[in-house]
Amino acid sequence: MSDLGEMFYSALDLFEAGHFAEAEDACRILTLAYPQAVEPMHLAGLVALKQGRFDVAAERMGRAAIADASNAEIQHDHARALKAAGKNRDAVGAFKRAIRLCPDSPALYCNLANTYRDLGDLDHARENYETALELAPDSADIHANYAACLRECGDLEKAEAECRHALSLRDDIVMALVLLGQILLDQGRTVSASDPLMRALRLSPGNKTALTAYGEALFRLGQFAGALHCLRQVLALDPDAEGARRTLALLNLRTGQGTEAIASLDPLLRRYPEDPELLLMMGEGLSLSGRHNEAVERFGAAIGAGGGDDAVFRLAVELSEQTDAAMAHEVLQKTIDRKIRNGDDATLFRTARRLLFSPVPVDINAQNDEVVRDIVEDAILSDEENGAAPVPGRIDPVTLTRFPPVWRAALRPQGDEQLRAVGRYWEQLAADADVPSVCEAVSTEGRKVRLGIVSANMCNNGIGRWIAGFVAALDRDRFDITVVRPPLGEDDITSRIDANADLVVRLPLDPKHSAGVIAGLEFDVLHYVDAQADAYTMLLASWRLAPLQVAGGGIAATTGLSNIDYHFVADDWEAAGGEGRYTEKLVRLPGLFVNGEAPNVPDNSTRDLQRQWRIDEDRNSYLCPQPLDVLSADFDPLIAEILRLDETAELLLIAPARDAWDAAWGRRFAVNHGDVAGRMRFVNVRNRAEMLSLLGAVDVVLESPAWNDAMLGFDCLGLGVPLVTLPGKEARTRRSHTCYRQISVFDCVAYNSADYVETALTLATDKRRRSVIAQAIRTRSHVLFGQKESFNAYMDFLEQQTA
Repeated sequence: MSDLGEMFYSALDLFEAGHFAEAEDACRILTLAYPQAVEPMHLAGLVALKQGRFDVAAERMGRAAIADASNAEIQHDHARALKAAGKNRDAVGAFKRAIRLCPDSPALYCNLANTYRDLGDLDHARENYETALELAPDSADIHANYAACLRECGDLEKAEAECRHALSLRDDIVMALVLLGQILLDQGRTVSASDPLMRALRLSPGNKTALTAYGEALFRLGQFAGALHCLRQVLALDPDAEGARRTLALLNLRTGQGTEAIASLDPLLRRYPEDPELLLMMGEGLSLSGRHNEAVERFGAAIGAGGGDDAVFRLAVELSEQTDAAMAHEVLQKTIDRKIRNGDDATLFRTARRLLFSPVPVDINAQNDEVVRDIVEDAILSDEENGAAPVPGRIDPVTLTRFPPVWRAALRPQGDEQLRAVGRYWEQLAADADVPSVCEAVSTEGRKVRLGIVSANMCNNGIGRWIAGFVAALDRDRFDITVVRPPLGEDDITSRIDANADLVVRLPLDPKHSAGVIAGLEFDVLHYVDAQADAYTMLLASWRLAPLQVAGGGIAATTGLSNIDYHFVADDWEAAGGEGRYTEKLVRLPGLFVNGEAPNVPDNSTRDLQRQWRIDEDRNSYLCPQPLDVLSADFDPLIAEILRLDETAELLLIAPARDAWDAAWGRRFAVNHGDVAGRMRFVNVRNRAEMLSLLGAVDVVLESPAWNDAMLGFDCLGLGVPLVTLPGKEARTRRSHTCYRQISVFDCVAYNSADYVETALTLATDKRRRSVIAQAIRTRSHVLFGQKESFNAYMDFLEQQTA
């Protein structure tokens, strides 16, 4: 063997053993001794490539490529070195030279395609991947790279198919697993994305891309502790990882950690000082941290940087919350004026202005918040003027959550019509929000139905107790049950609900983020128990977040939303023809559609309970235990007439959480019925045990004809307390009547206003008759509790719809 050959193979042995410094010295000696020899130049380039000296590697490989222009391997390595040095245009030429020498090499076409991808030339990249796959159809790596290109082209469906094919050929390709997770995240399929990402992290625990994607998945699912852990790992590995830093900032904002969000955003804003989204996020972080003047400056900067309507809304809200109402009003008014000048729709900004500055309702004829009434009028007027659905506007979802509950529209004249109008208006307000699209329904045959139950009232109130019975009645062998709730306090009812669910999801503060969380859970059915009860869940229900969306149980009235497909009621709740009152398809269920528990009878005697509540046993006592919101102006004359005819009677009302409602309702009643207003008294009730003791202390309970509370009926009848009810045609007025029909006691059911007054007076003044009726109620009320017939029909219906 020649000296050149011996020295080269010695240097090659050092290179293959990983002794790159010694191999470098050997190559230097060789190239000095044999400057025209190609092999030492090529090897020297490979050594520099391994050492990360990419420019040096490209220069050495280039000399070798010129010296031996017919060697495909050297041309390929030259192209690799150029690509590593960031000289992608030159690398394309080198790869093409190598392909001319070796046109049947799939690796060359794949590397050329990767280089085109780096240049953003996706069409040529796709063409070369397809050529590579023609040559090597069973190459898992090429399929995975092709999937990455398809994802960048926006062809997610085909990208997913290629990824899955790559993994079917070899299931340990980390790149393909991570890519599949990213594709599923792009499609909003967050739960499905978690599995391949976890498999990737088991194979490669420190993979930054996998950690970033998995942190994003956990963030979308509301699992903030796990997301935080992943994102911190990424930033420990790479402090400049922008995607992880941005997600971490969002996570801190959604969990109310303003200071931490600011720390995450600072480096990003130094790099991108004019990014409107980052400016808005920084403003939100400063607001959470109490640095309100700086927050106002950032929101203003976001407007200047093109932040659009979102930035205007955020600035106005920040100013209004800092009691600078005049400036907030001016910001909105200027925007309204500008939109009018430009011929743009300013309705949404007018709505926001009312929203932020609406007065407490004090008008004696008002039962609803001023904003709700204005919304109804705007919606009806809009329909009348346009004759068709208006073009959707845009309003920040966080601002929308400050709307008052829309269910009060049902208390106005033509309540169902007005609820439908409010629903249409809500959908206009929410229509333009960027929320995930939902995949088509997948058959549930052979598996459990994935059911999500959404409510902000999963606590100790009437709706919370209904949900507790509802969740307990569902068969977990047939249904996979997830309870979903916005941020709220928790109590014993919450714990009962959670115990009967397979998964509990606590939503973040931002409803748009919550929409992503819900869509990512891939439910077959979403059940909104009481969408109209608060703005947050009404907003979620306005979007399509599951293939099948239903309502019912909590508020027996239409949501008015086109994205709710079915509304469930007990058959007897709705009178004949009730289907026309709903935008949803009405589904009538047999039985009560309430899985109630019998109330605990207070241990104390009636006399002891009366002393506890300061009730004079020589006077007839009436109780109206419903919120003042539902005591409509039509109910006032009935109360007043009872008090006039029963001259010594006292009416007890539950003190509201908001003193403003106490003042407003009291003022209305006092102006119209001042002669008996002095015989009304507000009492504070802190929990259900106190409510049960109060029910046991009074003679008669009065129920508003405009609104029935299903759980109030169960409590009264379970205790044997007469509950006077006046059923109408709508489900919201007939739930107590349904309970009386079940036990075949009708002495407390009135059929018109005069009968309501007479029934209440008879029960209060004729103690013997009241005792007989109470005993009949107590004896028969056991049939009301633990009924499952409705829920079996409910489950059968959903299984049929999703099969």
